[in-house]
Order: sequence, then C-alpha cells, then structure tokens
Amino acid sequence: MYNLAPGNILQNMYIKARIREMPDSYETFCEIGSGNGVISNIFLEHGYRGFSYEINPESCKINNHLNNGYIQNSNYEIKNMDFLADKIDNKVDVIITCMVIEHLPDEKVSQFFTHCRSILNKNGIIVTLVPSNKKYWGIEDETAGHYKRYEFNDFNVIASQHNLKLKHIAGLTYPLSNFLFRISNHLVRKSEKWKKDLSIDERTANSASGVRSIKFKTEFPDYFKYFLNEITMYPFYLLQVFFKRNKNCMVIYSELSNQ
Repeated sequence: MYNLAPGNILQNMYIKARIREMPDSYETFCEIGSGNGVISNIFLEHGYRGFSYEINPESCKINNHLNNGYIQNSNYEIKNMDFLADKIDNKVDVIITCMVIEHLPDEKVSQFFTHCRSILNKNGIIVTLVPSNKKYWGIEDETAGHYKRYEFNDFNVIASQHNLKLKHIAGLTYPLSNFLFRISNHLVRKSEKWKKDLSIDERTANSASGVRSIKFKTEFPDYFKYFLNEITMYPFYLLQVFFKRNKNCMVIYSELSNQ
C-alpha cells in the first residue's frame, strides 16, 4: 500500500525547502513523535545524523525498516519512549515535531518546549507542525486525541514564554486540504468513530503513523504513487507557498530559534 496522502506530500515538500535554507553548520537533529520515520528520513537524506522518539512500537518497527541503513551506520537511533521522560545529554541543531503538541494539555506543552530548549544548541531551531484553525475542529481531532488546533499567534506566545524567537511561520496545505476536508471527515467517521470511546491517551497512541488504516485517507493502492507524488503535486505546492499566510490554512509550520 502507498501511504503518503496529499497533505503529507505538501508538508514534506515544504520541510525539504526549509532544510535547504538552514545553515551549513547544522548537522544534528532530534524528531519527537517520529511515527513511521518519513520526516527523519528527509533529514538523514540531507546529510544529518540524529535520533527520534516515538511511543508506538508498531510505528517504531516501520521507522526501523525505512531507516535501517542509517541505523546500521550509527547515524540514527529510534527511542521507543516518551520524550519528556528521557534525560538527554546530547544537544542538537534542529528539533522537529510533526503533529505532536496538539496531543498535549497546556501544562505539558510548556514542559515540552522547556525540555526542547534544554537540548538545543546555540542558534538551533525547533520546527513544529500542528493542525490549525479552530473552525476546522472535526471528527479527526476527536478520534486522534487532540486538545486543540493552533492559531498563528499561539507561536508568538510560546516564543515569549520560553525565550525563543519566532524565526519563520507559514500555513500549509491550503487550499487542497480545505477542499478535501468533508471527504476526510467522512472517511475518518466511517473507519474510526469507535475511537471516541477510548481515553484521550489511548486515542493518541492509536493515531501514530503506521497504525492507522483508512483507505484513501492514510492508505492508497500502490498505483496511486503515480498520481500522488511531488511532481504531480507541484502546482498545489506553489499554491501552498502563495497562500502561506492565509487564515484558513489547516496546518501551521513554525521555526523557533534559540536566542
């Protein structure tokens, strides 16, 4: 099965573009909530070395398979544990977390950024991708165990609270995800409505990359790779960049730098 949805492809394309803008001195990264390892793989393919955290063991297995060569070369390590529970000695240039902090209550979000800052090199950055725009709260937020959807100004507040500088911020996946929103909600409701009966921690654990199986949402027939790829999605990538400050964007990308 092919497992890259249109929104994921657009997000990954933006991450790649931003990596190309990062200083040549950057060499190390930490991914928090690495899921199936696709984003870690992007950094590894750009010459970085690093480590990641993921609480779901099935996702760790998929990540291990994808990035096994880098693991064997000691350029990458996967930790099947909670990032906040680990005492980390190594410092890194880039911390990246994709679709994670929306699963945390406010007090843990504060702990999260405090912990991130403690392992960040001078002039390093924290890259965060989150679902955005409260008006798009839907069944997927409920079944995935989200506490909130973020707004652009939330990152000014986080920066101020943690003595960080908001270096870059952009809205992603507009307008494509907005067009697909109702279809996406229908597919999630049909396949995952039962998750609403779980605890919020259980919903979070079951939302990790590699464990969700929703046809035409998280999984596609193999031949879809000929229709859903970076070449065919490039016009939507250009739209994404053009509308990156649109208030209706459903994903926010931010870079917070260590002052």
